[in-house]
Amino acid sequence: MSTEATAVKKLIEQQSFGVLSTTSVAVEGFPFGSVTPYSLTESYHPLIFISNLAQHTKNIINDNRVSLIILENLQDGSEDPQKHGRASILGRATPLETTGVENEAKYQRYFQRFPESEGYQNTHGFQLYEITPVRIRFIGGFGKIFWLEPEQLAA
Repeated sequence: MSTEATAVKKLIEQQSFGVLSTTSVAVEGFPFGSVTPYSLTESYHPLIFISNLAQHTKNIINDNRVSLIILENLQDGSEDPQKHGRASILGRATPLETTGVENEAKYQRYFQRFPESEGYQNTHGFQLYEITPVRIRFIGGFGKIFWLEPEQLAA
């Protein structure tokens, strides 16, 4: 595995939420960002559990192209966020049914990470979405910048 893939995996495994960007329906064509927790599939595809009442879900239903940016914790005392790692996962968000062995395993994987969210399953139209990455942009601080293909994470 490449050092680039290792850096991305380490960052996205350590964090539990990111900023999900979708294309707004309410303000046509503009980006819309919202904070959302995520877990990962074995192939490092983000899983997000979102309500059909939420604006970002309405945006995804209209245009499933999304970006999920994940930021490294700023716990080293540095106030300069440019010195910290971040990954932008560009992909397509697809809703997952609750049936089928593979989908049931993804739901369980998400609920293991966020047990309190399991109770939302029968309220407010919550559903699990899988973000299938198209490309990943990683910035590990000054001078450590690269694009990564999704298959590099699955290796």
